[in-house]
Amino acid sequence: MGWSCATMSIARSTSHGVPQYNDSDEFLGPDGEVLVQTLSTGDAPNPVTCFAYGDVSFPQSYTVTRYQPRTESSFYRLEYWVGNSNGDDFWLLHDSNGILHLLGKTAAARLSDPQAASHTAQWLVEESVTPAGEHIYYSYLAENGDNVDLNGNEAGRDRSAMRYLSKVQYGNATPAADLYLWTSATPAVQWLFTLVFDYGERGVDPQVPPAFTAQNSWLARQDPFSLYNYGFEIRLHRLCRQVLMFHHFPDELGEADTLVSRLLLEYDENPILTQLCAARTLAYEGDGYRRAPVNNIMPPPPPPPMMGGNSSRPKSKWAIVEESKQIQALRYYSAQGYSVINKYLRGDDYPETQAKETLLSRDYLSTNEPSDEEFKNAMSVYINDIAEGLSSLPETDHRVVYRGLKLDKPALSDVLKEYTTIGNIIIDKAFMSTSPDKAWINDTILNIYLEKGHKGRILGDVAHFKGEAEMLFPPNTKLKIESIVNCGSQDFASQLSKLRLSDDATADTNRIKRIINMRVLNS
Repeated sequence: MGWSCATMSIARSTSHGVPQYNDSDEFLGPDGEVLVQTLSTGDAPNPVTCFAYGDVSFPQSYTVTRYQPRTESSFYRLEYWVGNSNGDDFWLLHDSNGILHLLGKTAAARLSDPQAASHTAQWLVEESVTPAGEHIYYSYLAENGDNVDLNGNEAGRDRSAMRYLSKVQYGNATPAADLYLWTSATPAVQWLFTLVFDYGERGVDPQVPPAFTAQNSWLARQDPFSLYNYGFEIRLHRLCRQVLMFHHFPDELGEADTLVSRLLLEYDENPILTQLCAARTLAYEGDGYRRAPVNNIMPPPPPPPMMGGNSSRPKSKWAIVEESKQIQALRYYSAQGYSVINKYLRGDDYPETQAKETLLSRDYLSTNEPSDEEFKNAMSVYINDIAEGLSSLPETDHRVVYRGLKLDKPALSDVLKEYTTIGNIIIDKAFMSTSPDKAWINDTILNIYLEKGHKGRILGDVAHFKGEAEMLFPPNTKLKIESIVNCGSQDFASQLSKLRLSDDATADTNRIKRIINMRVLNS
């Protein structure tokens, strides 16, 4: 529960599991759409090798691969640049309005595995330039241990992965056609405007105007949490306490940094769940004097509402929605719990520490050092809650869903044999993710036919990745293999054509090896 000020970014997709950090990964564009490589032709080969951009030459060559959204709506052009000497990678986005955006040019704007810097999960926008030479520069802060109690369950963590937006600077006094970051990691530019995101470094007393330069280290939140979507820990310890707008007109205003406005954010903080309870906007004169509210136009606002039982707002104006613990468990599973839970159910290796932290944070455990029996019981209750949350969702009338598997690996030879024997009954010990959309992937397509009474449910608003239209089945779902159509057979082309997303589908059909027709057994 909370809010964020998200900047433009490109990320590796985690909708089908943890990224492999190789060419098999899918990328998600700034609008969340899957990216695909553009076609390579004789006139426009893809990828290409570049030594310069415009008039700017680089000390190394780059391999540049062009991408586009799988479903086109924004009409921008994307280029993924990878250094051939040091492996540094970044993205260029050419917007349809002529603006050029640079994402992840420096390590400060990349969210990467601290133990493997080449494993970049997200590239954050770092600079933009318009055709008129107007620039915007974004600065980020890396998470660290400042003001964090490094004992107990915080001991031994590498918390440096997370990036927080720190400043947005714009209004360069002198126009420049080229990106500043082509030649400098920290542009030495006279900016006229700076938007500062403060995490407690400057003090939050509404009576004291904060300075432009931070005086203290940032504050730690009482309810830190971690994300593991990308295969490594992303630990978050910070809350944005205020957003400050500064103008830089020393000759006109008499000082280098003039505070103009301030968005002050107030929280109801506690170790279980911190909630935003108030947001106040304050305006300042050029001499730092805070302007009084315009009380002659409207009455003074009520005091900030508390998130407990003493809210100053009439309760009748609030729509209170109570969500069951089972639905909450299902919602968390969809967001980030699926990887750990399904590995546990299948008997695969799983991150036990992460599992314990999840159970502890969701009140299924009372200690982070449970006995084996306590851990197993807590996992059983948690999994049961997910299944009950799933079963509480409404039934649907879908009669076929799809799933993609990657079976052509030496390590999966036994699994391949199991899936390619007609008449076999497959029992999936984990939750099984499918979709009624014909968005097939990998080398094997499963056509899964359903009969009335099946236990699959569309997650709908409970889903974290809403664009996938996910239908989830509970553990131990039985699937009977009815027929198999292999690549090269007479029926393969006709069956494959029926599965096309649309006439302009961009899926790579060359990697499809087989189509397996299966049926869910309700008993």
